[in-house]
Formats: sequence, structure tokens, C-alpha cells
Amino acid sequence: MKKNKSIIVYVFLLSLMTSAFGQDLGVTTFEKEYEISDKKPLEVLIDIDAGEINIIKGNKSRTAAVFMQYTKDNFRGMSRYDKERNSLEIILDHKGLFKNYDNDNIAELELKLPADIEIIFDSKVKAGEIYMSMGGLILIEFMVNNWAGEIDISFDEPNKGLMDFLGIKSRVGELQCSKLGNARFERADINGGIGELDIDFTGDLINNCMAKVDLDIGESYIRLPKNIGIKLRIGGWSFLSEKNIDSYFYKRGNSYYSEDYSNSKEKFYIRVSPGLGELTIECY
Repeated sequence: MKKNKSIIVYVFLLSLMTSAFGQDLGVTTFEKEYEISDKKPLEVLIDIDAGEINIIKGNKSRTAAVFMQYTKDNFRGMSRYDKERNSLEIILDHKGLFKNYDNDNIAELELKLPADIEIIFDSKVKAGEIYMSMGGLILIEFMVNNWAGEIDISFDEPNKGLMDFLGIKSRVGELQCSKLGNARFERADINGGIGELDIDFTGDLINNCMAKVDLDIGESYIRLPKNIGIKLRIGGWSFLSEKNIDSYFYKRGNSYYSEDYSNSKEKFYIRVSPGLGELTIECY
């Protein structure tokens, strides 16, 4: 996938992530571990104005670890765990917008999640670079909402439970998802506004799962697995896009089917709605 950066993204990021030349901003560091109850699923709620976010599987039983570092003159950070609700809330607010900044500004979050607790994950990020390695957790819901920036989400290991819903929304920027089949979702909704999508559905897809992928403007590259019967529907403003569909599919009516669809015991249903740009779909 091409790596050309959206000018809109980086003008916005630079306006949030830098501060006045020569100013002594000072850096605040926050680090805390929380012992998580196993009585009900853990709700993880993340609300970030801008920054670099890294979320991975931790190595301690029933423990969530939060590390934040930020320039105190421009950001305020907060983390709290409510044992009764079994919810972990993390906030990193920017104190003001549209100021003159330099590259001395810091806003970072690293979160390690427990691998032995069911998790409902919900994150909202206005601008930033996001890396999430979510394999090997027990995710029952997974939602990511990003306004501008780059997102890299991977499931290198299978999710240890069934995920009811996977929702990813990126308004401006690049979105890359690897091994989403390992998320073991029942329903997935992936939405891009302006930018590039690189979505890989290979992995341990469950039978009769469904996914919807939308992009308004930009390039979409979608990889699908050959170990499951696939029914593919292309809709939306598809006449505006240049489409490159793998020869592994044959067209019948308004849908595309994988070669072994009729004989496959397990099925995957996907609808793709490309906008203005190029759509490429390949099978591996």
C-alpha cells in the first residue's frame, strides 16, 4: 500500500502535538497497575485528544498496567479504575487547540491488558498514531474511533473468546488491520472517511460471520482467506472506483463467490462499499 501521507492529517497533528519554540514545558509521568475483578467483563474506556498510543497484551494475571507521559503545560492525564463497575477509564486531554507548537511536545500512552479477563474495549482518539496488538486477549466487544492519524491494529493470536462486535472508524488517515480473522468476530463494521485502508481478514474466522467495509475517498486493499467460503457484495458508490477483484472469485448476479463457496461448510459474508479511488481484493 502506498505510504503517501495526507496533508490534512499532518497539519492537524502538528497543530496538536508541538509547542512554542524554546518553552520549558516539563514532562509528567504516570505509571500504575490495577488488580482487575473477574466477577464480570472489564470495560476499558479510552478518550485521547492527541498522542501516541500503544496497547498490548500484558503478562500479569488479572492486572492492567497504565503508563502515560505528557507535557504538563499542554495536556492533562487521568486514569481510574472502578471496581464496582469493573471499568478502567483513561483520559488524556489537550488543554488548548490551534496554538503554535514545536516537536518538544509529548503525549504518550501505553496500556497492557490482562489476558485472563473478558474485555469490552472502547477507544476515542482525535489525532495520533495508534498501535494495538490485541491477540490472545478475551475481547467480547472492540470499538475504535479515530478522527485523524494512523492506526495499526493486529491480531497475531486468536481471540480467546467470541467477539460480538468489532467496530473501527477512521475519518482521515491510514488504517491498517492485520489478521482480523483472529478477532473471531460475529459482526464487523469498518469505516474510513478519507485516506487508505489495508484490511486483512485472514486468520481464524468463525462460521457465518459478517463484515462491512466502507471508504469514502482513497485506496482500499482487502485480503481475504481461502480457507472459508466467501460471499462478496460490492455496493455504495462503486461506479466511482477502479476495481481489481481476485480471479479466485466468480460473479453470479450482483455478488461474487469464492471458488469453493458451494462446498464450504463455513461461510463468511462481506459487503464492501468503495468510494472515489481504487479497490483491490485478493485472496491468500
